[in-house]
Amino acid sequence: MLFRSVNDCLSAYEWLLKQGYPPENIATTGDSAGGSLSTAVILAARDKGLPLPAASLPMCPWYDMENSGDSMTVNDAKDCLVKKSVVDGMAKGFLGGASTRDPLANPLWANLDGLPPTYITVGGDETLLDDSLRFEKKARIAGVDIKVDVFPEMQHVWHFMAGEAPEADQAVQQMANWVKPRIGLK
Repeated sequence: MLFRSVNDCLSAYEWLLKQGYPPENIATTGDSAGGSLSTAVILAARDKGLPLPAASLPMCPWYDMENSGDSMTVNDAKDCLVKKSVVDGMAKGFLGGASTRDPLANPLWANLDGLPPTYITVGGDETLLDDSLRFEKKARIAGVDIKVDVFPEMQHVWHFMAGEAPEADQAVQQMANWVKPRIGLK
């Protein structure tokens, strides 16, 4: 199933390619559900036979529509933003009856072969931590060049505090340092 959000992003990516933007100068990124979307659009592009972006930088991605990671319960009291009961309802709304294991909704069930280099930043105190760690393991098995940095004591999408919190500034700087050479910037 091609979800509307994936289809919209895939259309935007195809537009960039048709305008002459080289894929080696493109990276995808997003946070939370957008982090998953930044991966799903690459999976859809690969399956359509399109050249893939040079890199992907999901932030605190919400990959698991089953919300089954241990961190969902272990970090529940620490994460003020993401609670299992809330994301269970969000998953139902997003899926609209589709399977919780559809690879474009839940990349933990996707074939990850051929994905571009991926750098995930995730908080150590967030309920979605295991989504990133399980994805990393699966991606390594598939031969993906992947890096995951877990920021201790950070909650979901702490990146939004850039300019106000040194941990957010550090994460954003590390992401920039990682992606620049991969998309042809100095």
